[in-house]
Amino acid sequence: MRHPIDLSVVGILKYGPRDIRFFTEGWGDEALLHPPDLDDLPLETLPIRWLTAQRDDDLVIRHGAFESPVSHLPHRAGQGSALLIEPHGGTDRTVVLMPAWNEHEPHVRVALARRLARHGISSVVLENAYFGSRHPDPVEGHPIRTVADFMVMGESAVTEARGILTWLRNRGRVVGVAGYSMGANTAAVVSASLPFPVATAALAASHSPSPVFLDGVLWHGISWDALGGITQEDQLREVLLRVSVLDIPPREHLSQAVVVGARSDAYIPRSATVALAQHWPGSELRWESGGHATLVWFRKDRLAGAVVDSFDRLYGPPQTSAQ
Repeated sequence: MRHPIDLSVVGILKYGPRDIRFFTEGWGDEALLHPPDLDDLPLETLPIRWLTAQRDDDLVIRHGAFESPVSHLPHRAGQGSALLIEPHGGTDRTVVLMPAWNEHEPHVRVALARRLARHGISSVVLENAYFGSRHPDPVEGHPIRTVADFMVMGESAVTEARGILTWLRNRGRVVGVAGYSMGANTAAVVSASLPFPVATAALAASHSPSPVFLDGVLWHGISWDALGGITQEDQLREVLLRVSVLDIPPREHLSQAVVVGARSDAYIPRSATVALAQHWPGSELRWESGGHATLVWFRKDRLAGAVVDSFDRLYGPPQTSAQ
């Protein structure tokens, strides 16, 4: 049974203002509807320039910037932004936390990062292209106006995270990647495409954006008229399925991944979570009570625990100094 709080979003999307809907300008550039083959993408480091630092209780929080290597992003969207949240005194374990859909402020991920710091894990909190400070035109409605925008957003998230994880690893960090909802999908793609070990926690996860947008409540937020009508649903499904972890052969480190699903999720179909976990033999699939919203609202400790466990499963418990 799908959670009533999740289902309440249906009415908002159906009857709310048009500027909360997406794909309002249709398909966009046909050439951008085909994501690049990850096997053809060079694995290059992407350094972050840390610009500011502040002490917050037992944490150090830094803000940094980088230039996205994805050249076809709109100008503002190409200016990358990230936070580093780490325990005072530092730690070698570092997770890149990927953003969820429609996230303009990273409050949830910052709350998760604070919990992870207590377990000796630093967090790099990335901002998605098109959202927050990377919104191409912040005075105008929803930033994802075309399907092509969505595909480019996903390409940039994956490309940037791959480069940052490579940079962190080269600097001696023990690395991981995690995310919630859409962030779980991009985290899964990132980890599956990297040739080195990466602790992986896919939280409220789908193997692809396709079942999320077409088999869950977000279906009602699609501007079907701009795409040519609901008869275009099969075409949209085919385009979104061009990004699927199921098409990437599982690497050895993914046998230690942790996949989390919400039992009453109305956004992420259960079958999409199960398919991801089954594609990674040996991974651990955990089911939490509640829906998509209540899981992230009320069970942040459980989500943080899944990230911690993904590190311990892959690398073993952290070494402690002898007393």
